[in-house]
Amino acid sequence: MIDLPSSTRRISGTRLLDLCQARGIGSLADPFMGVPTHLNVLKRHGITVHGGDLLEWFVRAGEGLVVNDFTILRDSEVAAVVEMLPGRIYPTDLFRGWEGVFFSEDQCRYLGVWHANVHALRSDGQTGIAVLGLWHVLCHWLLKAHHPDEMIDIPPSELAWHHIRETQQWVAENGKRNTVRRGDFAATLGAVRADAVYLALPGRSAAKRIDARVWMWEAWWTGNSYLNVERLYRDTVFGGTTNDDASYDRATAAVLDAAASSPYIIIQSNARDADRFERLMRERRANTERADLDLDEIYIIGKK
Repeated sequence: MIDLPSSTRRISGTRLLDLCQARGIGSLADPFMGVPTHLNVLKRHGITVHGGDLLEWFVRAGEGLVVNDFTILRDSEVAAVVEMLPGRIYPTDLFRGWEGVFFSEDQCRYLGVWHANVHALRSDGQTGIAVLGLWHVLCHWLLKAHHPDEMIDIPPSELAWHHIRETQQWVAENGKRNTVRRGDFAATLGAVRADAVYLALPGRSAAKRIDARVWMWEAWWTGNSYLNVERLYRDTVFGGTTNDDASYDRATAAVLDAAASSPYIIIQSNARDADRFERLMRERRANTERADLDLDEIYIIGKK
């Protein structure tokens, strides 16, 4: 059975919003965006947001909840995503490599159907909503495999319908130009200017410890169940050479230096790494404060 951490990455959008509002921050960039729900929270409260990531499905989700202001899926369009459409020929073996290992035959068949239907959508906004909504189905299935007696059985199309409808309730506009892009931190920070750069930095050897719920969905989006997501990170500063303290410090310093033009840099950390990040921040910004909210949520805030 596949190991599942308690969460893919813990980011509180409301907490980040409080930090921004207390400092008059009107725009924010996150070059390690991940699942962009925290940026959506800021967007819905009038803050201009910019996100970037190396994984394409994160960027697609951002197109649905960050860039998209109005577009949703009507009931008929949701049905066209979650159901096997009459007359359409679907690939039957696209995710056969996962059958009996992670998912059932029926689940793998639906993953293939949803892959084809989502890729047939014409709107980036609708595609992003569907990608993120269906990701919650994958998470549900993986969690149910761990707790089979504690979660009820729900037909795949019904579960997908529910999560897509739930996801698109987050769509909102803020009258600003919000962006997402696929690329490393340097590409994102080089393309936008913002009052603050928010950093939830990858951990040591992050390429080798990617959550199954993350790499599986990138594999699903590409239609390749054997996709090696690790290769996307291998040549980045947080690739396979950040096991030791010195190399991890150098990688962190490279990101902080790339964010040097921003009036604020906000690093989210935990009890294990907060002292390290605070030291590196203070080396660059004398005006640095630290907010210890709990052991897993510590913010290092450097003001220019």
